[in-house]
Amino acid sequence: MIPESKFRRQARELEAAYLESDDPQRQSGFSGGRDRWVSERSPLVDAIDGDGEFLDVGCANGLLAGDVVAWASQRGVAITPHGIDLGPSLIELARHRHPGPEANFQVADAWSWAPERRWRYVYSLLDLSPEELWCDWIERLLGWVEPGGRLILGSYGGRTPPTAPVDVARVIEDCGPTVAGSSAGGEPLLTRFAWTEA
Repeated sequence: MIPESKFRRQARELEAAYLESDDPQRQSGFSGGRDRWVSERSPLVDAIDGDGEFLDVGCANGLLAGDVVAWASQRGVAITPHGIDLGPSLIELARHRHPGPEANFQVADAWSWAPERRWRYVYSLLDLSPEELWCDWIERLLGWVEPGGRLILGSYGGRTPPTAPVDVARVIEDCGPTVAGSSAGGEPLLTRFAWTEA
């Protein structure tokens, strides 16, 4: 578990910022509208190569997890969504968004949470961890992936101010695991994804 810090306080404050809007994308921290959301987020599904359960770490209102289910289904792949987030109100929204598997969405701090199971796919943004702890973050999340499954990591850039996404594949390689694949999205390129296998 990382100690209390400015980083952790800012992570907790995101919930209030996200809930200032009723727009589903804004409640997920994205202000570019639906078309850009799809363009920039859907390449994540390139990492999904078969049916299984998908855990979104830092799931916010559950929108991305639901879209992953839909995008994978378009490719003939069945995904069961799961998610964790620090924000209780965001998890409440995620549960409403996912009737049926609503119990799969839980309030949890990923740095202290000790899940009793594993998933075929675990997804997280690099920025859920301070940069100096990226390798620890990757190692921690790999422990949540079932054998043969995949840890998928992402990085989102921005337009205002112009910010490039982190080269996620390079980060994974620098931390030791072998990169199994990568993808990117947006025009200009604003998202990068890469994955490694457990």
